[in-house]
Amino acid sequence: MEIALIIAIVCLLFVLLVFLVKYFTLKMEIRRFSKQVDKLKDELYEQPLKLNTFDKDIVNLANSINEHVFISRQLSVEYKTAQKNLNNVISGISHDFRTPLTASLGYLQMIEKSGELSDNNTEYLNVAITKNKYLKELSDEFFEITANNKDEEQTFEKINLSNTVSEHLLLQYNWIESKQISPEIEIKENIHIETVPHYLTRIIDNLFSNAQKYALSRFSLSLKCGEKITLTVSNDIHAEEDIDVKRVFEPFFRASSRTENGTGLGLYVVKNLCDKLGYEISAELSEDKIFTIKIVF
Repeated sequence: MEIALIIAIVCLLFVLLVFLVKYFTLKMEIRRFSKQVDKLKDELYEQPLKLNTFDKDIVNLANSINEHVFISRQLSVEYKTAQKNLNNVISGISHDFRTPLTASLGYLQMIEKSGELSDNNTEYLNVAITKNKYLKELSDEFFEITANNKDEEQTFEKINLSNTVSEHLLLQYNWIESKQISPEIEIKENIHIETVPHYLTRIIDNLFSNAQKYALSRFSLSLKCGEKITLTVSNDIHAEEDIDVKRVFEPFFRASSRTENGTGLGLYVVKNLCDKLGYEISAELSEDKIFTIKIVF
């Protein structure tokens, strides 16, 4: 009787030992399996999941994940190819559209300068010129977007941000003076950053262009260097202006304003370029209708 009891206990211990060994082996395999799954997030990691166990359920799971990853990556390649082709098509159409449009605008401006039109025809001509300028701006924005969306390696260069901002600010003199604005300017000297000059120029130009379209009587700019470098551009807007600051960086978003200016792509381009350069960008609207764009380099 005692021998039988001992044998039963030994068998039970053996079964328990086998169970524990399998449990801990399975646990280790799952951890290893989980680490491999994490590596699959990297598109450059092309190794399929590998197992050290022949557990049927885990093997089936690994095969299923490998199949899904393969299909997902194939779809990703197809999507990128389609996106590249679409960008090329849009870029081509935009380029072909800009050429005759520029010529058309030139001829209209020549007619305007001739001064040989009746009052009504002069009014019609002004409307045509305004609409042509809008189309030209729209085609330029489309061309810029498609150009910036191409996966081309950009060269970063060290530039003097203070000088760059100051130079672009001087080009805003005419519209600031025409609106009789006394700008508030604060630019700290000798701030240097590593950036893609073409991208930075487009960002600054679009910020000023946005301010030019909507500023009424106030415009301010500050470039500071504390823990981080920050560029802030602010302007007042119409009291009736309705701006959703959560959507200002969306393509084609335009405030419900009485102004007809803007394609709704300027700030979208700015956000797109800031993302490419690793800059933080935000917008806010104060209670007294001061619209502010802030970029943290």
